[in-house]
Amino acid sequence: MLAFAQLRCSLRFQRGAALQRSRCGQNSCRANRSRACGEHVGARVAMAAAAPSSHGDIKRYAEGPLFNQMVVHGGIVYLSGQVTADASQQVTVANQTKSTLDKIDALLSSARSDKSRILTAAIWLKDISTTKEMNEVWDAWLDKSNKPARATVEAKLVRPELLVEIQVTAAQAPLGGPVITSEAAAAVGPYNQGIVTQNGMLFISGCIGLDAATGEFAGPTIEAQTKQVLRNLDAILRAGGASGPERIIKTTILLADMADFGTVNEIYKSYFGDLRVPARACFAAKTLPKGALVEIEAIAELD
Repeated sequence: MLAFAQLRCSLRFQRGAALQRSRCGQNSCRANRSRACGEHVGARVAMAAAAPSSHGDIKRYAEGPLFNQMVVHGGIVYLSGQVTADASQQVTVANQTKSTLDKIDALLSSARSDKSRILTAAIWLKDISTTKEMNEVWDAWLDKSNKPARATVEAKLVRPELLVEIQVTAAQAPLGGPVITSEAAAAVGPYNQGIVTQNGMLFISGCIGLDAATGEFAGPTIEAQTKQVLRNLDAILRAGGASGPERIIKTTILLADMADFGTVNEIYKSYFGDLRVPARACFAAKTLPKGALVEIEAIAELD
């Protein structure tokens, strides 16, 4: 009996040691991934919509070595302090404020929120005497009908070239309703760019290759129009609350000429890259709106 008891103790010890080594290895991998992500987080924050990591009902975006750029829980969006994308080029408080607010716009958009839903804001200035200069940019950006609570203080920032840092907390938009974004070409008829259902599905209307800024086709070629179609679709996808193309589950492609099938396929494939590609249908249509060469609609699941 003594020998049997010793054997059981030995086996338990071995299993415990193996489990500890496994946990240590996982933690090491996580640390390495965190460092790798952190090297480029500043440059990539505008695309923070890249797939969030999840822990139950908590979603974390743009992971860095010490913290995430954004965390979402219970319908509330928490942003880390944001600073200018390039302090070497943006050397005034006004320029740095504008760059910082652009980053905040991009982060909020990827989490189904926007500046009209900001609840609180904290602003840190290197020199409090520059408040007026910062306020002019803030005022031009702000949704006047939905001003948040705000605090502004002077502080020593993490790097000497930084002049302003802004942190906000915002509410997510409720699920259900139309998707409208100026980052994609406007609808050309009585329909919305997209519709979000209350069960978390996003239906994106057919996109054609119109430039969002000009309302004109991005070019006369199938290549130019297909790339613009996917830019429009991606903007609606993210504005609707999906993190990226990996959330698309079905697309429909309409072509003015089926001879363009191969060209469209190559550009379409590059949009998804190594991600899972969705189910798809492709047809030739007699005529597309405004004489477009290609139109793509999509269905996606929200994060």
